[in-house]
Amino acid sequence: MDEFRQDLRAGEPAVGNWVSIGHPAVAEIAGSVGADFVTIDTEHAAVGIETVETLVRAVDAADGESTPVVRVPSSDPVRIKRVLDTGVGGIMVPRVDSAAEAEEVVAATKYPPGGIRGTAAGRAVDYGQSFAEYLERADDSIARILQVETENAVAEAGDIAAVDGVDALFVGPADLSAALDVHLDYDDEGFRSAVRSVTAAADDRDTPVGVFVTDPDRVEDWLSLGFSFAIVGFDAKFLVEGNRRLQSAFRGAVEGE
Repeated sequence: MDEFRQDLRAGEPAVGNWVSIGHPAVAEIAGSVGADFVTIDTEHAAVGIETVETLVRAVDAADGESTPVVRVPSSDPVRIKRVLDTGVGGIMVPRVDSAAEAEEVVAATKYPPGGIRGTAAGRAVDYGQSFAEYLERADDSIARILQVETENAVAEAGDIAAVDGVDALFVGPADLSAALDVHLDYDDEGFRSAVRSVTAAADDRDTPVGVFVTDPDRVEDWLSLGFSFAIVGFDAKFLVEGNRRLQSAFRGAVEGE
């Protein structure tokens, strides 16, 4: 089993980065700063499959131990197959609302007879040079992270977590709060109750639950709700905040003269 998947399943406090800018330098930097994994977004980011493969390659090339993970746009098995062929160490699938859909996701990530993934001589198999070895280990190496983003997913979280092959659940607070009609209000008791329900149900199945963290002041609060791993911030936010902070420092210094 791949080390990242093994650590994830064991409930290790993994921390990840998020890449939505389709330039390999961004992915390489994200992979070089000590994160356990780097998630490349294809649900909302303007990136195609060729760019995804380039970003995965950049994370692999980085001076670090980060595992490249790709968030696919949906549970479509064709999209999942194409992403897996780039050689990722894991996938994240948004809006998984039932155990039945979770089973379909797992099947899409496994070769027959356990699943429906097609074979191809792409990057994942060193362009055909390590075909047999990859086919032997792939099913047990790929981390499968499924997102809980709706009321139905909250209610079904335990059953989703119990599906064989599901390694972790993941809550995007913005999407879940929107689904609960309390947009971005993470202090709303209905939202917090829903999160506790997810983490408790997953814990009963020994399945870790992660969260997307953009505010360092909320880290301890998220952990108190039962999360065990996180993606911390994202590339565009770092650019915005870094620029604003240094511009503010410069202008403040000039005005203070």
